[in-house]
Amino acid sequence: MKPAGFVDTYLKLDEDDDYVLKSSPCPFLLEDNSCDVYDDRPTACRTYPHTDRKRFHQLLDITYENTFICPAVQVIVEKLKLDIGYKEKEKGSGRD
Repeated sequence: MKPAGFVDTYLKLDEDDDYVLKSSPCPFLLEDNSCDVYDDRPTACRTYPHTDRKRFHQLLDITYENTFICPAVQVIVEKLKLDIGYKEKEKGSGRD
């Protein structure tokens, strides 16, 4: 498949003019959670979930969204919260 065909078939522009998948989960995700196009996957897939980037702080919004669709991202975020000593706000503490 040519790149233009891939874009037309599987991608759309989001509100930030970034290409994102039209559907979730990924159309190349197989029943056993393996990737059907692993050897030829795009760079965005190779670096997903992007939590090891130097400027990770610039991706906090999308990382938060990814915690709802990717268990691996949820685990990474929970470990980061522990590493930085994050504590949930107590309800009714006046700090809400």
